[in-house]
Amino acid sequence: MDRNEVAYLSGGRRRVALAALFTVVKDGRLRLSYADKLYAVAGAESGDSVEEAALAQRSTIPKALAALAGHESVRAVEEDLVRRGLVGRGWLGLTLRPTPAGRELAEHAVQEKREPSLRVALDGVAGITDVALRRRFAVATKSKGSLRGQGTGGWDATHDYNGSGDGNPW
Repeated sequence: MDRNEVAYLSGGRRRVALAALFTVVKDGRLRLSYADKLYAVAGAESGDSVEEAALAQRSTIPKALAALAGHESVRAVEEDLVRRGLVGRGWLGLTLRPTPAGRELAEHAVQEKREPSLRVALDGVAGITDVALRRRFAVATKSKGSLRGQGTGGWDATHDYNGSGDGNPW
């Protein structure tokens, strides 16, 4: 499995966007200004279509993550996983979720998470070991969805509630 597939199975489209954007920033193929605006690096090359879309981003991290999560290259990762039976419709058919086979593959990838981009694919922002870079991405990924303010606690990927420090809310 590649980074994009592991990221999707671990956190959906936004996790794919986060892992790809983190990878190109960490590798120096895309730079961050002091105001967290992304800018190009001459001669930067992509490793896949999602990275190519990430390298085209010229906005702030939050806007780039949103744009990338909706990009056709990320949707192609999703469609491929559905076609292969690793992702299917969840309860009531409203959302896409990993199937048992998809969860098994993602669990197997946990054993291989030595590479920084794979740690981010599996653990989200919590997988970023560089403290300064984690802080910049954490601010950008704060949950601002429709569940906020409705008694859900506003959980986001940068906090945990079980005291383990692993980002897992359960």
